[in-house]
Amino acid sequence: MFKYVFIASLLVSAVLAAPLTDEELELERQQNENAKYSFGTKVDDEINDGAFERTETRDGTKVTGKYSYSDGYVRRTVEYEADENGYRVVKEDMEVIGDGPQFNPDGQADIAGSLIGQYSIKLDNSDTKQHYKDIRQ
Repeated sequence: MFKYVFIASLLVSAVLAAPLTDEELELERQQNENAKYSFGTKVDDEINDGAFERTETRDGTKVTGKYSYSDGYVRRTVEYEADENGYRVVKEDMEVIGDGPQFNPDGQADIAGSLIGQYSIKLDNSDTKQHYKDIRQ
């Protein structure tokens, strides 16, 4: 069985690796020049002492963005851009913030995102099957 899956995956790889036609290349160029999006997401986890945030914007072939996280040891932030010249880190900061994550059973985690809206969760010790409860307002 493995032999047939392996051969099939090789055939798919060969088809996908085929060079693009001039028409396909032109369509890809047009799509890249006209691409636009923007998104953001943020998690502030006071239960497990962590945080994550990311934003990114694309306008044509240029992408700019920023992400940051903290894990109880460090807070790191990276700003970047990407275009026809590749991916580049524009600015990077790192700050030591502690000796590791501190668990807080009474904390809550706040989550926000462009597509999901905002909500918060807390630990739920009253239910053995569901460990977190949604506390949306």
